[in-house]
Amino acid sequence: MLKYIRTTWLHVVIVMLAVFLDGGIAQQFAGVLFKLPMSASPYITILAILMPILSGTVKQIGNRWLYATAIVAGVLSDIFYVGVIGIATIGFPITIWLAKKIQHYLPDTMGWSMVTWFLSMCAYLIFDYFAFGIINLANMDVFNFIVFHLFPTLIVNLIFYIVLYAPLSYLYHVTKQPDISSYNTDQRDLNSGVPIRTRTRSRRQ
Repeated sequence: MLKYIRTTWLHVVIVMLAVFLDGGIAQQFAGVLFKLPMSASPYITILAILMPILSGTVKQIGNRWLYATAIVAGVLSDIFYVGVIGIATIGFPITIWLAKKIQHYLPDTMGWSMVTWFLSMCAYLIFDYFAFGIINLANMDVFNFIVFHLFPTLIVNLIFYIVLYAPLSYLYHVTKQPDISSYNTDQRDLNSGVPIRTRTRSRRQ
């Protein structure tokens, strides 16, 4: 059944669900995740927007859909959770661009994909920190940011990565459409490997 679903639409649905799942988790577990001075934000959305890259199915999505979905997810995140339009809206596409650059040099395995995800997540969190600093909505110094926000957030989202990567990767691969451009349709394939002379001779007999 899943093989009839386009990977593009699967990706859009997963990303949109991830946006609202982040909000739900943050609200339900606020007493644990945001217990001062610690602050650990759930970012399943970042894992979701990066899954085509991490799972090696990015060609099924295409850059237009990949970035468009990230921008929409960023706008929703900014409206519902951040309160400032532009942080996630700009940060999510930048994270995708960086992940593609990193993954280009790495194999498509869970271990190496984790490296891509980890570096991309760090980059987004640093971007988020400086963006809020520029608009004077955050006054946390670098040391406190690293100890009380960066590390806790990475640990929480690493758990999400370990739990969600395998099932998400399966969904992306099971909906992956065959690449017909790689099929060989030369004369030998059309004749199914049977020489023309042999078939002609059999007819005469």
